[in-house]
Amino acid sequence: MSLFVAFLLYFALLLLLAVISAAETAIHSAHDVEAQLLAAGGGAVAQKLRDITANPFDQLHQTLLLSAALNLALAALGLWIVTGPLLALGWNVWITSSVIFLATVLLGDMAPKFFAARNPSVVLLGSLRLLHPLRNVIDPLALLVDRTTDALLQKFVTRHIKMRMPVTRDEFETLVEMRQEQGLLDSDESAMIHEALDIEALTVRDCMIPRVDLALMSSEDSAQKTTAILEKSAGRFVIVYGETPDSVEGVIDTSAWKLANRPEWRTLMRAAAFVPETMPVLEALEHHLQNDEQPVLIADEYGGLEGMITRREIADWLLYEAAPWHGETSEIRDLGGGRFLLDGGTRLDHLKEELGVDLMADGIDTIGGLVFNQLGHVPKPGERISIDTTDIKVRRIVRARIQEVELRLKPKAAVETSDH
Repeated sequence: MSLFVAFLLYFALLLLLAVISAAETAIHSAHDVEAQLLAAGGGAVAQKLRDITANPFDQLHQTLLLSAALNLALAALGLWIVTGPLLALGWNVWITSSVIFLATVLLGDMAPKFFAARNPSVVLLGSLRLLHPLRNVIDPLALLVDRTTDALLQKFVTRHIKMRMPVTRDEFETLVEMRQEQGLLDSDESAMIHEALDIEALTVRDCMIPRVDLALMSSEDSAQKTTAILEKSAGRFVIVYGETPDSVEGVIDTSAWKLANRPEWRTLMRAAAFVPETMPVLEALEHHLQNDEQPVLIADEYGGLEGMITRREIADWLLYEAAPWHGETSEIRDLGGGRFLLDGGTRLDHLKEELGVDLMADGIDTIGGLVFNQLGHVPKPGERISIDTTDIKVRRIVRARIQEVELRLKPKAAVETSDH
């Protein structure tokens, strides 16, 4: 084989390795491929892309197998080129082998992975189109390797160890629905399982305590006022700020303050940890919420204080479908002074029976639905409406659903309710 043919074959294999390396990175990184699926149409390439999207790791072993085979072929061919034709031409073996190795790593591995990481869905679709003609070779080879591996595992692995096939999310949800239909799971248990599955898409903003409900304290307040705020705080944590509430200086744990016999509050103030409002909850749990001793503050896109989150809020979000918030047995809580905390699903007829407040409207059954209807849009925590003898403030919103509202009776209505 001539040196020209050897180099031509080497560059062809190197190009194929680059495509494989890009596909490997794209399989790991691609998330939103709907636009690419539409562009791919309904052919074999589109079906392969859907298979990878449904279970990326099931398709990854074929890519890794082909990558290993190409690396082996390139190493053998490169060794022949260096020790054969190039050595006969008087080239230094160490220099030429180093140059070929660096070029192979750069062009066949690093550069393709860099481009794939920047636009994984496009790279994935393009690589599948290039590799599709090789499926007649790759698929039988991958099948042979799988069967050989299974045979070795059955022969050498202890028999009492059971091999389990991975279950996709769709399969798991179907299994949950089947168990519910069979009566093995009730609706609350099924709802909790689905809520747990949805936590992957949950951000810290979805289950935070909004700013309007936080206990705030200025560092410039008098000692008497700061002591009163810490004593009367309904929540565990009080946020200390400087000139404005967006200039947060720290956080005080009121429970620790009381247990320490109420010392000067600065001795117990901790630095605040901030995360963006778009951070996934799982990432916040892993890196910022490893215990209950310190909350995490949430910053909006402008760097201002948006809210606060602790592990308790995440647990409340998961348990919401199966139990009322914070373990309350009633959907109407009397806060005193004509103020009531209502679950968003509180029925208007129940509200009339309990408080004598008539907010009945045609086609609307719950207080959350009434607020939606009055505002005409998905509300934000803190928005208010006024209806007849009541003022209603939105307290909690999760995924466009009103979870809690505060109902305040106007003075005259409050007196009538107490008489009732």
